[in-house]
Amino acid sequence: MNKIFVECFGGLKDPRIERTKKHLLLDIIAISVCAVMSGAQGWEEIEDFGTMHKEWLCVFLELPHGVPSHDTIARLYAALNPRTIQECFLNWIKSIKNLIPETIIPIDGKTLRRSGCKQTCKKALHVINAWSCANGISLGQLKVDGKSNEITAVPEILKQLFISGSVVTLDAMGCQEDTVAQICEAGADYVVALKGNQGALHELVKDSFTLLDNGAKGLLPTRAKDEIDGQHGRIDQREIQVISKEKLHHLIDKRWKNLNSIARVIHTSETKEKIVTEQRFYISSLPAEKPLEILQAIRAHWQIENCLHWSLDVTFREDNSRIRDENAALNISWLRKFSLGLLKSEPSFKKASIRRKQLKAWADPSYIIKVLNQI
Repeated sequence: MNKIFVECFGGLKDPRIERTKKHLLLDIIAISVCAVMSGAQGWEEIEDFGTMHKEWLCVFLELPHGVPSHDTIARLYAALNPRTIQECFLNWIKSIKNLIPETIIPIDGKTLRRSGCKQTCKKALHVINAWSCANGISLGQLKVDGKSNEITAVPEILKQLFISGSVVTLDAMGCQEDTVAQICEAGADYVVALKGNQGALHELVKDSFTLLDNGAKGLLPTRAKDEIDGQHGRIDQREIQVISKEKLHHLIDKRWKNLNSIARVIHTSETKEKIVTEQRFYISSLPAEKPLEILQAIRAHWQIENCLHWSLDVTFREDNSRIRDENAALNISWLRKFSLGLLKSEPSFKKASIRRKQLKAWADPSYIIKVLNQI
């Protein structure tokens, strides 16, 4: 077994009692990583992968009692602490892979839709995810307390991340005074969507741009445009207008730490049938003199939707997973995120979809070594 893998996971506390440790903890984790990377969607399929490729696995693993059953795998992941195993995987990546300094870190929530149960009145798990735009990997996840919501969860996941020097992007739920203060105190900037949940600030920003449209003098916004996107049968164009805080300093509440600019993005989408124009509002610690940088951060926020959440739902079929134990659901969700980041960046099969890479890994597990060699 790889020496660094053993170093990173060797300190992981085995939650099983001694008489039930028939299969080695690291063997089960290694089989799970390989299986999920190959497209396994549940415990039974992880066992199937191990059984089908037992001879190949024996080259790297001990497997003193063969391949563990799906029940054994499920019980282990239900007992493992999600936070601890997440830290082990991140240490594994950091130990080998030369990570690029973070530039933009989007944070957004996702619901594991089939993890709930109506009969027992158990709600589906909702997870906050952080994504690295620079490295194309998931930086962390955190379960939202059933009695709480994203407002209290975002500050908790920020504590787990090293965000200094980066730009953190959040949707409107994360638009809270304490949250932006925490980002600034950690040495980072922010670009945060603004909606009606911040009534006074939202109205101020909307009114400011309405005055601008009506020819008000003195606001003097900076502007930038994104490249025209002509894919998917439509033409998309985004323009950003940014007004400095100095123009409104007497109106903006000083509790919004380092709020240096307000922005409006005008998105025009044109198809053969119609032209649709919509506008969104943002606040940022970046100065108004950097409109293109703010626009790039806003566009990058969608990576967490397109690169992470969409792939988890469509390719890994996460929304169809009926794993309802909380620890187990969170642990396998993290395995999916870990696998997705590595499969996306694997260069030898670069133009292939994630699904094709999974099928290649299942048919030829030696391909998994290529994927893992990135880290």
